[in-house]
Amino acid sequence: MFGTYERFNLVRAAFARNASNTYVFEDFYTRGRLRLGNNWTGGPLYNTSAMKGTSFLFDIKLLVNGTPVKYSYFADEASLKLSSDSCAEAEIALTDRSHFRIRGKNAGLRLELRSSSGENAEACRGMCALLDGSGWEGEFGKYGKLFFTSIAGSLSVTAIYDDKEQAYSLVRIDFLPDAITGICEAAVHDYRDDLLPFGEYEDFDELVGNNCADFEAFSRIYRDAAPGYEEMAKYARWTVWSHRTKAIGTFQQPHILFQNTWGCAAAPWQQSYNAMPMLADPKEAWRQICVMFLYQDERTGRLPNMVTYSNPPMQGMQPPFQGFALDFLFRNVGDNFITEDEAERMYPKMAAWANYWTTYRNAGLGDDVIASISPHESGWDDLTLFKDGLPTIDPNAIAFIILMMEGVARIAGKSRSYADTYDMWMSRAKKLTSTLVNEYWDGERFVAKYKGKPVDSLSLSSYQAIMLGKRLPQHIIDKIAEKLTIDGQWLTEIGLASESMLSAEARFAPSIPRHYASFTSGRVIGPLNMILTVGLQAAGKQKEADLIARRFCDHLSREGIILGYAPYNYLKFDGRAAAQQIPPHNSDGWPWSPWTANCFLTMATGIIGK
Repeated sequence: MFGTYERFNLVRAAFARNASNTYVFEDFYTRGRLRLGNNWTGGPLYNTSAMKGTSFLFDIKLLVNGTPVKYSYFADEASLKLSSDSCAEAEIALTDRSHFRIRGKNAGLRLELRSSSGENAEACRGMCALLDGSGWEGEFGKYGKLFFTSIAGSLSVTAIYDDKEQAYSLVRIDFLPDAITGICEAAVHDYRDDLLPFGEYEDFDELVGNNCADFEAFSRIYRDAAPGYEEMAKYARWTVWSHRTKAIGTFQQPHILFQNTWGCAAAPWQQSYNAMPMLADPKEAWRQICVMFLYQDERTGRLPNMVTYSNPPMQGMQPPFQGFALDFLFRNVGDNFITEDEAERMYPKMAAWANYWTTYRNAGLGDDVIASISPHESGWDDLTLFKDGLPTIDPNAIAFIILMMEGVARIAGKSRSYADTYDMWMSRAKKLTSTLVNEYWDGERFVAKYKGKPVDSLSLSSYQAIMLGKRLPQHIIDKIAEKLTIDGQWLTEIGLASESMLSAEARFAPSIPRHYASFTSGRVIGPLNMILTVGLQAAGKQKEADLIARRFCDHLSREGIILGYAPYNYLKFDGRAAAQQIPPHNSDGWPWSPWTANCFLTMATGIIGK
């Protein structure tokens, strides 16, 4: 899958495993150097002018006769192998029990703590050998603790403290092979307070087989990809699987992280994105949609913005994506996966979430129209729909609310106690749809309004309300399908650009004075392409949906599973060279992400060829 000589390497992807906190990546600036970290806290991998990189990374070195040698590597769902020209080999296998294993054949392995810049070992707070001789424990502050133990061969630790700098200057752990057998085996445990139970150390080959079996079992929750997309579908499934947590720390159930190497958090709307392609196991899809309601504010109904391993739910908010995800599931597999008991459990929670928006974000127009007070509430951080100011009435947010209301109605209809609210929710949804069509469609696109005036924007999101499918009038459906399939405006060779290529606002990377990475101001991003193709399909425009989905998925198959891609190396509006995302910006656009992987899977299994 990934490697020195494979089509994809670990520079932007990271070797990881379901239910493990550990990841390994290849350094962008020093190619060939693998580095190991954990996602307890997240943080930038690299130093930039805007932020300091993480101080918790271990350089991985292959040792022959105790000396580092050059190596190539190969990684898949089973393990990560490092090989030298002299046939020396070391292998790392992750587990779902808060530790990873190491095996060396005629070789050892060194873990050497360095900051992201490679300058020091400042993350270490202390290293000590345990009195029972079982190994060494390292304390790394907010990054947790590590316990290093040798199973076969020997373990050598070097820890040098700089009194002047009041910090460790070197922390080096060497796992060395037995002098007779040439074999070394070791385990490294990852925890916050006390060593977690892990059972017996199984045979290393058994562990490798278990990892393959775990990935295979996870893969069965997805339907088969369309012909021609099977190989990339495996990469996409692996990306989601390798970002899946277990119930640990703040997480009460398994979640799927945004990223492993930077944004190590779970977001409520992204849990619903991840649920959509899980059509072969709709009960797991339902669990994925519901999981963030574990952290719901009981007083207001609000869901958190993000949750991490070590932090309680964060402030901020993202759109109510759950209704859109449920609508897609209902169309594809029906609603039998929601039992009466589940409907009883979730109706009050989802009703409170829908009512939160119409209460606390009400636009004050005497109905359910809402106004966003932050671009994040639309899901798109730098959307040009909000360039005039906030609060803004955003048609996309209204469309999300409509589908949320209908989803609540469907759940009510499955329940024992709330069935009598079905008609009320459907009536509210239909009334809001009528308002959206009559007051926010200008004949060419849906328009946002700031202080009652339309915002002049060429954002792709002007057409996102196509997610409502056949709830919209046919003339609107036809116009949106026409607009989205004209080459050179939003449609590019690689999918739909998030801002029209004819817009002076289009850009593909950070720019002055807006320093953050361009997310929805020009790049071709997975989420928008998925939402619009799902909407077109729901509206009966399968041919158009197929065209767009194929362009996006074909490009992703060539370039990898990152959040967005620059469609050109210049700006079509004025011909100037366009800034790109390289070198890394420590942004959501750099690493491989399940957010894009699940969008690919939704299109490759549910849109293309249907």
